[in-house]
Amino acid sequence: MIDGILKSVSATHVLARPDVQPAVELSISPGDVLATPDAVVQVAISQPTYAVHVLYRSRGGPLEGASCVWAHIGHSGWRDTRDVRLSNIGPDGNSHEEVWQGTYQVPVGRLSAPWHLEVQMVFKGRVGGLGGHPHNHPWPGEGEERWDNNGGSNWVVAVELAPGGEKLVPALDSNSAATRALTSSLLLRLEALVASRLLTPEQGSVLRMLAWQHDLSTVKAFQSVRHLDDKSVAGALAGRCAWLRPPGLNVVHVASELAPIAKVGGLADVVSSLAKAHQMSGLLTEVILPKYDCIQYGDVHELRQMCELAVPWGPEPGRVVKAVVWSGCVEGLPVYFVEPHCPERYFWRGKFYGEPDDAARFCFFSRAALEFLAQRQHEAPDVIHCHDWQAAAVGPLLKETYRASGLSRTRAVLTIHNMAFQGAIVYCDRITTVSPTYAREVLRDEPHLGCGLQAVMRRHTHKLEGVLNGLDYETWNPATDPYISAHYAPDDISGKRTCKAALCKELGLPFDGITTNGNNGNNNGNANANHHHHDTAHNGHDNNGNSSNGHGCWGPNGRPLVAVVQREWEALSREVAAGSDVRVVLRHDDALSHRIFAGADLLLVPSLFEPCGLTQLIALRYGTVPVVRETGGLADTIRDVAHSGAPEPERNGFTFVAPEETAVTTALRRAIAAYRDGREWWATELVPRVMRQDWSWSQSAERYRDIYNTAIGL
Repeated sequence: MIDGILKSVSATHVLARPDVQPAVELSISPGDVLATPDAVVQVAISQPTYAVHVLYRSRGGPLEGASCVWAHIGHSGWRDTRDVRLSNIGPDGNSHEEVWQGTYQVPVGRLSAPWHLEVQMVFKGRVGGLGGHPHNHPWPGEGEERWDNNGGSNWVVAVELAPGGEKLVPALDSNSAATRALTSSLLLRLEALVASRLLTPEQGSVLRMLAWQHDLSTVKAFQSVRHLDDKSVAGALAGRCAWLRPPGLNVVHVASELAPIAKVGGLADVVSSLAKAHQMSGLLTEVILPKYDCIQYGDVHELRQMCELAVPWGPEPGRVVKAVVWSGCVEGLPVYFVEPHCPERYFWRGKFYGEPDDAARFCFFSRAALEFLAQRQHEAPDVIHCHDWQAAAVGPLLKETYRASGLSRTRAVLTIHNMAFQGAIVYCDRITTVSPTYAREVLRDEPHLGCGLQAVMRRHTHKLEGVLNGLDYETWNPATDPYISAHYAPDDISGKRTCKAALCKELGLPFDGITTNGNNGNNNGNANANHHHHDTAHNGHDNNGNSSNGHGCWGPNGRPLVAVVQREWEALSREVAAGSDVRVVLRHDDALSHRIFAGADLLLVPSLFEPCGLTQLIALRYGTVPVVRETGGLADTIRDVAHSGAPEPERNGFTFVAPEETAVTTALRRAIAAYRDGREWWATELVPRVMRQDWSWSQSAERYRDIYNTAIGL
């Protein structure tokens, strides 16, 4: 299957383990196959990853006749677990059994010993459906989900590499936050120096490549002169155009939000975290954002005006609108801000969304972003990554107009963070949703999931993929969080009790050891609150009172729909205010949200639908056990503690299926009973277990990188 891959690296032997039942001798060399009773696993090595090639045969097991199969696979004790979708490669030539194939990649840096690899896996699939549809995408929800876990033993394969395997470890370089920020500052300064003709485009391109490749001598040279005038900086840098290494990808994110400076919801966190993860892995990552008047400018460093654009705009041929592009650094990321100079004052409204002309505002933003990229002095980006409808106009404009204006090789990737926010599906080269389950759900004939675009999505399933969001582990870390009362870690969670006591005191709640229920930042603990959540969800709103039908939705008599929901929450707050055991917090308070995650024992997320969800991932990071409905990203991340088919290290919460109040109540009662009746198990096993799970961007960022490569044809 992989003959000829890296013949220079050999694998010497497989470690004997009682739970591995090999069908061949325990030794492998390049190109050999290691077989177990129901699966064949082959390890090929390609720097800087180990590629685990999986072949699976059902042999009359639980997944015989399945329409789709995934390998639930991890390494080193179920670390970096992923659901790897297997492709049906047809019947085996000898046994005529169906064979499924897929690949799982393990970065060398994730291993404690780079010459030793151990993988664990089980398989799951859907059996009894209609057999899928074109492009190997089964109709979501069809058939029964079944698991094959080797009779409860799982499959474990351990391989040691021959001496010299340590040469696969990538050379270390400086990747500190300070160095990344300095590099981003250099990239932005180079833009200005080329625009002012103090550097030639060729010099700018060379220096940009050196900075992109983290050439420390160039970065240090800039550090020593960065505070001087532009002419002095240009003189210091001009002589440093030396040998270049082949560059990685240049990806530009076009988005309406970016944490922490312009945040309404999870979109801001995803754009920031994904861009930083790719920046750390060697991609040249940039962000284009509207220059709102309500941005937290205190978090934007080295803000400076870069250039002016004449953006074609309006029905009259030849009409243009002036836009000014600014540059700045945000948490080490290079960011460009688009400021329209027009009578409508598009982004000087004191808020991000909720205006009747939102469509015009963000269409202009998308066009101005493309105009800026087309007029830049250096090479065009490889990929423009658009986020939700606010950047969706980039897709058709790129294809119909700007590919003939300097962006001929640039490709567009669209991420749908919420299907209610529609656009660019047809025109973009690749489409992603923010979880694998949500990618299947948006194809269903259910209005609240597909939002009327089910047929369109089905025609484009060949370019659709669900990639689970990750979590920014620098921002969300109970061991270093500056907002909480005590720090703690999986090996010592005593600080969590201190955080709980402090939270109860802050909110005026009694601290008597009874569980605290955090709900997306709101504290709710009675059936009426649960009923209210479901009423809200069925009316198209999330648990924070934000409209999930699109920014700027309008209700009867032209009243904003968000205002209607706000009144409902205020009524609930007044209703429970007299009680001593419930608090409803109706304000955005980032610091308080950190304290709630640290102090709560349970997080309730009874979503009608959930594209991904970051709250449950934050909760796991802080040892707060989620109680969730199995939908979208919640189904991809939370395994019930009683789920016998899932490996025990993966069981991390309490789940329910039916979108009904009784189902919520039953799951919540199960969780509270487990907390009260098994406190030692909860504190010594469950909480440390969920805190140790890895929900960082490491795996998802790599998957996005693969999607970018596919989009540009690599």
